[in-house]
Amino acid sequence: MKTLLRMIFLSLLIVIVMGLGTYARAEYAAPEKPAAQAEPAKPAGKTIPEDLTADLNVPLYSQYIWRGYELSRDSFVAMPTMTVGYKGFALNFWADLDTRYAGTPAKEFKLQETDITATYSNSYKGPLPWALNYTLGWILYDYQSPQINVASNPPTGQQDTIFLNKQSKNQEIFVTLGLDTILKPTFSFYDQIQTGQAQYFLLGISHSIAVYKDWSLDLAGSVSYLNNHSQAAVKPISNFHDGNVSAGLKFPVNNYLSIKPNVQVSFPLSKDASQEIMQNSSSLFHHRQDTFFYGGIIIDLAI
Repeated sequence: MKTLLRMIFLSLLIVIVMGLGTYARAEYAAPEKPAAQAEPAKPAGKTIPEDLTADLNVPLYSQYIWRGYELSRDSFVAMPTMTVGYKGFALNFWADLDTRYAGTPAKEFKLQETDITATYSNSYKGPLPWALNYTLGWILYDYQSPQINVASNPPTGQQDTIFLNKQSKNQEIFVTLGLDTILKPTFSFYDQIQTGQAQYFLLGISHSIAVYKDWSLDLAGSVSYLNNHSQAAVKPISNFHDGNVSAGLKFPVNNYLSIKPNVQVSFPLSKDASQEIMQNSSSLFHHRQDTFFYGGIIIDLAI
């Protein structure tokens, strides 16, 4: 039965990916393995390897916030992400569906972005009492909607905006290191390799508290530093950038499906970051804001 479920899920996964297009974006969640069950009878023919995992994660959110930047407003967004993994290797597809995209005259439903991420993850047990987890990865960002940025030095009293190509793309390579200990600290380094010099450093912690049976309260926080002097930058910056705090109540429906209502707060960590984030907000949505409170429900199906 477990093998049959995997075959059905992977078939559905392929159909969905073909429907969305060539690329999609990653959310870096590792799928959880279901509880052990009795070994089902194996069907005739080739079976799917036990080391093969699949995960469908669908956040339904009030706003799309990425690295402190406001990328949607006054609309409902769905960000489905699909991951297939095998022995440490993983391929992840991600999409952003905006129900009232501000870049269209009538604020229509819009596929705003689709990305793809390829990763390899493993752990090292050295002399330290904790295991060192590491992930190496590559991301392709594919923007279906025009990206609007404010020029570095607009004339006084005038916003000089830059419209990038409707099918603009960007690429990053990254490494994430994590310690398997209290608060599960992680450090990530992202290096932009397509549209100019830009590096993003992210330090995060997380903790889960059991509240009732298999239910858990998941808490997380992160701080970042941005060095961005690329042509696509709203303005050049080298400073602490954005912080983010989240809290979610996760409860399993069964061995494969879980639901988590989640809330988050994004805020700037420096004056430079505040000005840059507000300038981005002004160019896209004609208002100046640097702090965002948003949330929704995350539905996760792991096989």
